[in-house]
Amino acid sequence: MRLKKIRADCGILKNDYEKLLREYRNFKKETQDLKKVVSDKSGLYELMQDMSRYLSIDEAFFVFRDKIKKDFALQDCLLLKRDAEINLSPDYQVFTLKVNHEPLGSIAIKGLKKEDENHFYIMFNQLLLVLKRLHLFHKIQASSITDNLTGLYLRRFFEERLKEEIVRSRKFNLNFVILLLDLDYFKSYNDRYGHLTGDTILTEVGAIIRDNLRSIDIAARYGGEEFVIILPDTDKKGGSFVAGRLCCAIAAQEIVAYDEKLHITVSIGGCLFPENGIESQILIDQADSALYRAKETGRNKVCFYGEEK
Repeated sequence: MRLKKIRADCGILKNDYEKLLREYRNFKKETQDLKKVVSDKSGLYELMQDMSRYLSIDEAFFVFRDKIKKDFALQDCLLLKRDAEINLSPDYQVFTLKVNHEPLGSIAIKGLKKEDENHFYIMFNQLLLVLKRLHLFHKIQASSITDNLTGLYLRRFFEERLKEEIVRSRKFNLNFVILLLDLDYFKSYNDRYGHLTGDTILTEVGAIIRDNLRSIDIAARYGGEEFVIILPDTDKKGGSFVAGRLCCAIAAQEIVAYDEKLHITVSIGGCLFPENGIESQILIDQADSALYRAKETGRNKVCFYGEEK
């Protein structure tokens, strides 16, 4: 009888032990899963933090690329700009980078395993969040320094860049040219056709200026119908060529404003750093003096400070 009771107690203890063992194994698995979740969350937080330190899409992408290549042992990861034309092999998977329905480009990866896809999508979405923030930042920054009508820089930004260009050109012993443009008879267009037509003219002229300059040149709306341009590392001959090209391009453009088809011309005054001055206000005054002479001697032409009448 006693032996039978001992055996029954042993059976109960065995069942309790097996139950505790199962609970332990479940707890251990839950702990491991929790550690993995914490690790993943921590990794995502660190990735987000690292990418958010930068203000350019390229820099944020490099952080993202280094992270995913390490985590997923990818063979390759490329950032494709929006207008890029790159032929990729079928081994690449391409993911579009889109912010507020506006495509910014794509990411092409090679070697992503099927079991890693869900984790990759989570990290990819973290990149999109960073890009959204950067996109908003750049839009706010651009709106604070550019003219809404022409898309060119505002006067205050131009004045800051002019001071910087003077310092840079002094340091490296370089020339640069300032061009001051004024639309001929613009007031008469406004009076005859109205201010909406005048705005269309300014918008079109701004586009022509942008299309005829280098990426390093700085063009701004200086006020009203006046525009100003800095041509870095440019001598008088080069400045005269650019100014002449702008004159011809603007005169040749037919501007369609509502029911009107118009042609407009510009007069341009130019000056050279450091020959005509080494201070910002003096350079602007010299360019303005040359512009006045271009107006007085026929309009639709280019004059540089110091030239004979």
